[in-house]
Amino acid sequence: MIKAHFKDIRKNILSELDRATEKIVVAVYWFTNEELFQKLMDKVSEKITVELIIHNDCINNRKTGLQFQEFIDAGGNFYFSDGINPMHNKFCAIDNKILITGSYNWTYYAENKNRENILLIEEEQDIIDAFTNEFDRLKLLVEKVDKIKYKDINSIKNPGSDFKLLEAEDFFINDIVYKAHETGRKEIVEEAFKVVPKNIEIQKKAYDLGLTKKWRLKHSIGASLNGDRYLKIIKKDDMIPISQKEQGKTVSDKQTSATSTIHYGENLKASENAQLTTMTVGGIPPKPAGEAGLEFYFSIDIYGVLRMEMKSLDNKNAVVREKPIIITEFLEEVEE
Repeated sequence: MIKAHFKDIRKNILSELDRATEKIVVAVYWFTNEELFQKLMDKVSEKITVELIIHNDCINNRKTGLQFQEFIDAGGNFYFSDGINPMHNKFCAIDNKILITGSYNWTYYAENKNRENILLIEEEQDIIDAFTNEFDRLKLLVEKVDKIKYKDINSIKNPGSDFKLLEAEDFFINDIVYKAHETGRKEIVEEAFKVVPKNIEIQKKAYDLGLTKKWRLKHSIGASLNGDRYLKIIKKDDMIPISQKEQGKTVSDKQTSATSTIHYGENLKASENAQLTTMTVGGIPPKPAGEAGLEFYFSIDIYGVLRMEMKSLDNKNAVVREKPIIITEFLEEVEE
């Protein structure tokens, strides 16, 4: 008997795990879901043999992740695969009678974002035996762990790490946000923000899910243009975090650089607003006036850090990034 599931996958896995009376073996690449982990812990406490193989990276193996050491100490058999020959399976066998396999990692990301599938297989003993035999073979190829040595979360930023090689940063930060939303533990989103402090999009997602405080900008922030005009890039009353882009053009023939003063305030004349800093970008291709493009990119994160970039649209190497400026005094908290 084979059943395919494309939704409520975690619910179905939990239901099948409840049926275990003798042995559970699990081989999944990433495992971050607390409900599934607790189910395995419950089965260990019932004196059911539970064996688990996962990949050894910062997603699985960090102090703030699932407490696999507790699983080991309770009597679970635990194995790490390495980055040389990663164990990339996603299957679970129960009592050598039930097989669960498919695309689904046991993570919040898989449950909340991806379109996943599993097959529940029973009464197909040849197939089930093939997977349990493969699990036994994998155990010989991976490391059995008695004492967890946590990976440094900062290794995520190492370009040579498995984490970067697999381009898993997006997974990592989103998985944390989905976990915070499901569990109601808003404070854990800070871990994602610290890993990628310039990633405004993940902060916006956390904001949209109600996981952060709500801040509003008290003053517009913008750039001076030719003729003392003022281009508002981030506007008064915008909610934080935010990122905005605005474009302009050169004003002189063969202009190869551009300077703009950054202000905050509401006056349409730039000089009538308070000044924050000045930005100059060079390397602009010498074109007729109005034909060379410029772009401003401004962002403000939830900590009140303003980041500003000014670049040529005609020369990707012509870009200037201003040092971040803390503008917490420009923000006011909005009551929910």
